[in-house]
Amino acid sequence: MIGEDLRYRYGFRGKNDEVFPPMVFAEITNVCNLNCVHCPYSYISKQESYVPRHMSLEVYKKIVDELSLHKEAILRLVCDGEPMLHPDFLEIISYAAAKGIKPLCLNTNGTLLNEKIAIEILKFVDLIEISLDALNENTYEYLRKGARYRETMLNVCNLISLRNSLNAKTKIMVSIIDQPEIKKEMDGFIKYWTPKVDRVITRTYTTIGGLVDKDKLRLANAQERWPCPLIWSRIFVSVDGVIKFCVEDWLDKTALFHIKNCTIGEAWRSAEYQKIRESHLFGRFQEIPYCKECIDWPARSWDYDYFYALEKTLKQ
Repeated sequence: MIGEDLRYRYGFRGKNDEVFPPMVFAEITNVCNLNCVHCPYSYISKQESYVPRHMSLEVYKKIVDELSLHKEAILRLVCDGEPMLHPDFLEIISYAAAKGIKPLCLNTNGTLLNEKIAIEILKFVDLIEISLDALNENTYEYLRKGARYRETMLNVCNLISLRNSLNAKTKIMVSIIDQPEIKKEMDGFIKYWTPKVDRVITRTYTTIGGLVDKDKLRLANAQERWPCPLIWSRIFVSVDGVIKFCVEDWLDKTALFHIKNCTIGEAWRSAEYQKIRESHLFGRFQEIPYCKECIDWPARSWDYDYFYALEKTLKQ
């Protein structure tokens, strides 16, 4: 059982984080143009209950307007779909920039990254991460079904070239998930991309709440479960405006509030959120049904995670 002394080890890093989340995930669309084998979209999009949707500008602007009052917070356009498929994508990134959102971070599969969009991204986005997940063509097209390796690689290289020629300040990252299919490619991937981009991200494979292949899970054994750092460092707003405490919850099982009835700050400081943190802090994971069933928790490190990778990259 986790003791009270660990309050000094786990929790907010500073007073600002008690008031507002350090990182806000905005799922601006749940539509994707790929069916990657490691992504729940390939499963969820085939269900009868699935309805393709884009976040309304009303909901998005409410998120951004509140974020503009908290200059230290990071906004990430990420998660259950490909952001560039939103019909108002260019307005979305320009609105955030106009409101002074810095940093504005974008995650994309890179397949739609043509020159016109790339130029706009370089104007408004502080950091772009492109999920590639393989070094070789056959592996890439197996993992990222629907994508064309040569087209995506050309898009990424053109973005880098444009960034350099325009002397833009946008940071560029590429990422790869550590899964069996790329075991022989991981070192080559890192070696190839490290001199070309600002950072290479390697991610631990997780089941995303049990929605993808559990047999590929290779997490280190831990003697005792620790609290999840995500509930102290980020919050998630879904395409419909649902505020959730787990960024890997694709089925709204961790929904707490709706942004039409509650601000992000109110949700973050709420008694409901605090109860979740207390349950984690004292090892009472069984009190939260979604967390009780989680098998991905060993991948959530307090020592180093994506949040810190962003910070280091943005400070370069």
